[in-house]
Amino acid sequence: QHVNYWIHAQHLLADGAKMAKSAGNVFLIEELIERGFSPLSFRYLCMTILYRHRMNFTFTSLKAAEKALTGLRQRVWRWSQEPEVSGHTSEVAEYRRRFWEAIESDLDLPGALALTWEMVRSQLPGRAKMGLLLEFDEMFGLDLGKAPTENTVAENITTTLKIRGGHREQSDYATADSLRGQLASEGYLIEDAVGGTRVRPKTSLELRQEKWPSVSSSREVESYLDQPAELDFTFILNAYGYPSDVRRCIEGMLRYTGDHSVEAIVIDNGSTDGTGELLEEMLGHYPELRVVHCDHVLGDAASKNIGLMQARGRNIIVLDGSAEITGNILDTVAEHLNDPEVGIFGPWGLSTPDMQHFHEEVDSGDADAMQAYCMAFRREEVNNVGLMRECFRFYRNLDIDYCFQFKDKGFRVVADSSLPLVRHEHRQWTELDDNQRDELSRKNFGRFLKRWGNRPDLLLAADAVGFENQQKFHH
Repeated sequence: QHVNYWIHAQHLLADGAKMAKSAGNVFLIEELIERGFSPLSFRYLCMTILYRHRMNFTFTSLKAAEKALTGLRQRVWRWSQEPEVSGHTSEVAEYRRRFWEAIESDLDLPGALALTWEMVRSQLPGRAKMGLLLEFDEMFGLDLGKAPTENTVAENITTTLKIRGGHREQSDYATADSLRGQLASEGYLIEDAVGGTRVRPKTSLELRQEKWPSVSSSREVESYLDQPAELDFTFILNAYGYPSDVRRCIEGMLRYTGDHSVEAIVIDNGSTDGTGELLEEMLGHYPELRVVHCDHVLGDAASKNIGLMQARGRNIIVLDGSAEITGNILDTVAEHLNDPEVGIFGPWGLSTPDMQHFHEEVDSGDADAMQAYCMAFRREEVNNVGLMRECFRFYRNLDIDYCFQFKDKGFRVVADSSLPLVRHEHRQWTELDDNQRDELSRKNFGRFLKRWGNRPDLLLAADAVGFENQQKFHH
């Protein structure tokens, strides 16, 4: 009998951290499909790891699995069009023996998969390889036999392909290339080979990736931090959805720039609600705008780090989508950041006497921390204090943690609530229920305390108490 359920006997990691709802790094199969992936690509990815070992799920590895699966499907499609062959029975039998040897060796699917690719790249005839691959797929369950049917194209596409072939025979490659482009724009991929030209529909992921390039982590983004600043200001926005909020925030950024040279870097953080399309549209209207698309939802710190690494402005202003600039803030920001003692400046400061409660708001002057609705700092200091810690996936308390990175280097945090900004509904907060907010906030504050809890010397209060001297954590 066939097995109905296949359960990995180790924790599933996501980008190196245990995947858990409380960590905010859980992905559902439905979400993978929404982002253009075949659910069978995840099955393929699981087969690359022995079932008793941990698997580190990343979207980079998932894209590689999708590419490999697509490659197998296209080979089945191609081989199905080749003539039947006879012979090669000994080679076929040897591959079959080695395959089942791997399967029977503690369900060594990674070994069986490696053997499969060895067979696929062998000198066996295509039909023989297809027979073995479909036989192996009875164990893998990748539905490879459906490939020829899925690649069926409409009659008008076949007609266009024949016309293109005629132009190629007449060496009219310009027209042939034009027809290739036409077919590509209609969602088809053309493959010219020795045996003729093949056409197939593009996969959902291929169609999605054609819309715009995307990244899977901050590690994939080039850093400009070692290069000289080219502009006066860089605005950074982590766009976590809600297109109307994103538009309002960007328009506020770029409406009151005065004589300053600015850029706005917006990270489309894995949105599926039209935010990406809105940003592409706005690129045509705002030359100061730069957009980085992410293929899934990154953590808040990772997303903002993309903006920090890409920034070319002398001063950086990180805004939240709930904040709207309603007047000139740049002159005041520049004035405060010209003071070498000031590390972070913004409108909404916080203070605490005991490291546990950052609830006291500071309207003017020195503060212990700055809320991330709007926080500004000099670009040159990022290399000094470091990027944001990417263990902070949820936004809350990341701002406090980053402020302490500045304070640890001797910088002040200064507030001025007279800056012309308005705070609207904060969607990252209101979209979660109370229990989710509390759990995610608590975990982040624990990360903050683990690093900074024994540093009351960084607080403004002369009698400040560190967390290590207190009995319990009430945040």
